[in-house]
Amino acid sequence: MKHKSPVVAKIAALVAVMTLVALLVFVGLSYFRPSYSQKQIGAAQAGDAASPDEDYTVSIVGDISLADNWEVMPQYDQRGKGVNGILSDEVLKIMRESDFMIANSEFTVSNRGIKTPGKYYTFRAKPERLAIYGDMGIDLVTLANNHVYDFGPLAFNDMLDSFKAIKMPYIGAGKNLDEAKKSYYLTLPNGYRVAFVNATRAEKWGIDTPGATATTGGVLLCYNTAEFIDTIKTAKANSDYVVAIIHWGTEGSHQLEQVQKTTAQDYLNAGADIIVGGHAHALQGIDYNNGKPIVYNLGDFIFNNGTEDTGILQIKFLADGGVKFYFLPGQQKDVYTRLLTGNERTQKINEILSWDGSNARILEDGEIVDKNKTK
Repeated sequence: MKHKSPVVAKIAALVAVMTLVALLVFVGLSYFRPSYSQKQIGAAQAGDAASPDEDYTVSIVGDISLADNWEVMPQYDQRGKGVNGILSDEVLKIMRESDFMIANSEFTVSNRGIKTPGKYYTFRAKPERLAIYGDMGIDLVTLANNHVYDFGPLAFNDMLDSFKAIKMPYIGAGKNLDEAKKSYYLTLPNGYRVAFVNATRAEKWGIDTPGATATTGGVLLCYNTAEFIDTIKTAKANSDYVVAIIHWGTEGSHQLEQVQKTTAQDYLNAGADIIVGGHAHALQGIDYNNGKPIVYNLGDFIFNNGTEDTGILQIKFLADGGVKFYFLPGQQKDVYTRLLTGNERTQKINEILSWDGSNARILEDGEIVDKNKTK
């Protein structure tokens, strides 16, 4: 048998060591690399996503369904393009480049549970689907809605655990009332503190989604406004600015319910600085009340195969302490969401501002301003 020379043996050993090191580095990077969402969350929590002398943008979209038994995910899988198959490049760019991104997550997450008896629409996703939120750049989800409890308490608790497992914060639901009422606090680079709170009053013909209690899980309900008003007051006492996100309104209608108007006033009086709604599967009006905006409904964002109006709301916190608001109208069609441009955009903005409850103007750059004030 032939023996390798000492030089050849040394070279072989060096190559083996280098290969092993490269493999370990690859595995380490793959294992420890945070998702896009985790990077966003970490930066936002630390207050270092932007320099103190830069503006900071919080973006909010409406209802999202990643349910395996509904219409978006089959198309997502069939198209094989990931989120690029259901959201336009421009929409994704806005979501990923926003300093902080929020969406309403309207389905439960579990491989277990029993469908709510008698409920026609019930939505459930496999836990691995939540990785899609990271691909979208989402940093916080709202859970106070009428579909997170569709497969009962077992699936509901699995959902909460699944969000915790991927370190995705949520508001509006919990394993008890204290958790469901908990605000999410975001400290901006300039030291400004923003609180986000969430509640629902969406179900009209019997409440299938239970409200959380001191000892049982569920969502934060606001049919009786006392608990949500208390939540807003607590948030205001601990922050500079409160964003109240509410699941409400009549499905498929631009007409407001009177309760939206009256309770919106109550929430603003309690300390909310802006109210943002969802649930109606349609956009609704944009109001100003004593200098505070009410965006009554953002509707669906990517939810089904219908053709529906949607949009992205942006709250821009200026480095000098000021706040501006922007609305970017869009459309969901054939399980694909894009922004509107040109005449489509102009026509849709004019429509929105003609609807019940609208008392605002939307400028050419998308900025929302009080109609009764000159810019």
